[in-house]
Amino acid sequence: MSNINIQHSLQSYLTLHNQEYDLNPLLQLLNAIDKHGNLRAAASSCGFSYRKAWNIIQDLEAVIGYPLVKKKRGKGTQLSVLGGKLLAIKKENDVTFNDQLKAADNKANHSLQDLLSRSQALRIVASDSEKLNALRQQIPDIDLHIDGSIQALSVYTEGKCDVAGFHITSGNAHHQLTLYAQYLDKENDHFVLLEQRQQGIISHPDKPIDSLQQILDQQSVFVNRQQGSGTRILLDGLLKKQHINADQLQGYLHEEHTHLAVASMIISRQADAGLGIKSVANRLNLHFTPVCDELYFLVFRSKTPEIQLMLSILFNKGELEVINHNDFVNLILDKI
Repeated sequence: MSNINIQHSLQSYLTLHNQEYDLNPLLQLLNAIDKHGNLRAAASSCGFSYRKAWNIIQDLEAVIGYPLVKKKRGKGTQLSVLGGKLLAIKKENDVTFNDQLKAADNKANHSLQDLLSRSQALRIVASDSEKLNALRQQIPDIDLHIDGSIQALSVYTEGKCDVAGFHITSGNAHHQLTLYAQYLDKENDHFVLLEQRQQGIISHPDKPIDSLQQILDQQSVFVNRQQGSGTRILLDGLLKKQHINADQLQGYLHEEHTHLAVASMIISRQADAGLGIKSVANRLNLHFTPVCDELYFLVFRSKTPEIQLMLSILFNKGELEVINHNDFVNLILDKI
């Protein structure tokens, strides 16, 4: 996290006839004249042209009605009594308030640094992924929330998370790209392909199920994923393609939020089948029938140090390709 630094400073203004004038350029110039004794050298040290320096002095002299400097042949430019008094007041105020301003700086910076250090946890909202879940072990303060692909992208679009995770399935890529398009910024988003994996029907090895039709024929109990999840979108697409009404699928309304939760329902015999990823089925020694391949992506706006750390852990410091929106679409169309 970059250090943040706030600095307070004294600013001087003159109010006359209900009109406010900024004295800061003049006071800067008067200080330089007092130091150099020459208007041209003073103007240069302040970054002003000679003409601009004269305009600053003459404009304020016209407002106040008294000279601020005096020029003497062979002696350069000196401050008038009023010019000297204004500069002396400025210096006295700087000395008087300097310690207070430093104390205010320290208090403000400490408070902001403390706030930012506590709120800097990387915020990720993502579709269920074993690789992302493993990050909790390696980045203790990560703020990871598992939700559906659409919910993750919606939160990301609203600026409420730093990274979103979502997946695209084969056979349904065009539909999903259209669905997700409203949440993605073609100009500013960056994408990383986190993994390629298989989705399929998970069932108990004692009662293997290989198709949705078999679930209907055997009147088996299905366990579903929540609305907005990529897996739910996949299921609804399969049902439509196979001309199966959702209400024919016993358990369609029972929703779980992760692949592991679906698999746990099956291994505990509370359900007979559900859609999920192959790695979870293998971990629990469940039967798995592939339905489709899918690509899982992470999307983010800029590669902050926190995101860089996450990526280095996920990819074990291996080769990593960050792609733009156009390459993201082409990759999907090329692979699935």
